[in-house]
Amino acid sequence: MRRTKSPASGKQDNAEALPGLPFEGGYLTDGETLFRIERTLVEDAHGDLLVELEDCGTLELIVCSARLVGELGLRPVQPLSPV
Repeated sequence: MRRTKSPASGKQDNAEALPGLPFEGGYLTDGETLFRIERTLVEDAHGDLLVELEDCGTLELIVCSARLVGELGLRPVQPLSPV
């Protein structure tokens, strides 16, 4: 497997692969559970984007396709600005 990285920042360029998916270190939720994106990988055989998620409640790591993330209705968590 290989990672995709943006040339300027060295961060993974998963925004191109699945619009709306936050970069590594971002958070997703289904409204009940909070997940942290640990990393994203591109599977060479099929070219599918795989996402490694950490369940923030149990600290379990879950690997799934970016397509499944969308199908499950996981959405990005927007951080609040400091007041």
